[in-house]
Amino acid sequence: MSRRVAARVAIALAVTSSLVGCSSAAARSTPFCSNPSDSVFVLIAQSVPEATQLPCVAELPAGWSYAGSQIVSDQSLLWLDSDRAGIHAVEVALRPSCDVEGAAQEPSAPDEAATTVYVRPESLPPAFSAERFLLFPGGCIRFTFRFANGAPSALAIEAIAAISVLPRTQIVAAVSEDPGLILCGAGAPPCAG
Repeated sequence: MSRRVAARVAIALAVTSSLVGCSSAAARSTPFCSNPSDSVFVLIAQSVPEATQLPCVAELPAGWSYAGSQIVSDQSLLWLDSDRAGIHAVEVALRPSCDVEGAAQEPSAPDEAATTVYVRPESLPPAFSAERFLLFPGGCIRFTFRFANGAPSALAIEAIAAISVLPRTQIVAAVSEDPGLILCGAGAPPCAG
């Protein structure tokens, strides 16, 4: 791990320690799946320490943009904006658990193989809304779709393709390369009280 990456991870760990006892931290960096050593993943991993999978941005289709995140104890939120579906058209939440009552199970995509997927439609166009859940040991990722009036529901397919999952073990491995840093939780030492 380079000194620059190690410094970013050290800063993230310092901020992470404040997540446990305080309110929130806003991550400004886009959590791209291709960059698991990015410090934003340390924050996401520590928000739900037992989660074995983490949400990440695979690739943004044309018309979609990463709108930011909010990372707090027990939850990480990521938002996607769309030039067709609207501002915060998709919210992606990493949580310790999700209520999937009333949702139907569906097959997992190849990048979601370590998860069980459920979908709960809420309303069809003109104002499409739905929830999609990825369940896995230690947590879940909930997609909430709230499209602008007139936006085609097929845009949900693009949003699902934009967000993937990253095994937490990849973040643990990146952090463990620096002997001065420790990431606790699933796949790592237990978190203290």
